[in-house]
Amino acid sequence: MRGYTEALRMELATSGVDVVVVEPGPFTTRLFATTPKPADRDGRAASYPQVVHDTFAGMAAAFEEMFANDPTSTDPELVVDRIVELAAMAPGARPFRSVVGTDFGAEQLNRVALPQHEQMVAQFELGEFVKLAGAPQNA
Repeated sequence: MRGYTEALRMELATSGVDVVVVEPGPFTTRLFATTPKPADRDGRAASYPQVVHDTFAGMAAAFEEMFANDPTSTDPELVVDRIVELAAMAPGARPFRSVVGTDFGAEQLNRVALPQHEQMVAQFELGEFVKLAGAPQNA
């Protein structure tokens, strides 16, 4: 997804379309409760190593504990608020990536990836593709 959204942003910038990415952490929604469980018609799940079952059970328990103990930072409205903020910003002034809610290392990954992305843009002489058409050049 990272590469796709970076390419999409560069491809559409020359047309004046500003592509941004909202990177939400875990949020309290009904997703897990309402998602259909995969069918195991052939009993294959029983052949998985115990570590697979333990890992999924541990992840579920960790999410449940997080949601029970910190409901404010997992309020899905935070994502909506950020999208509204981004839409209200001037073209070319929007940050490409916005981490919202609990950060599981996305901010650090974004900081590490940015210099590599900038180097790639420079090496392939793609500077014109990162400028948003119609936006002030100092934005």
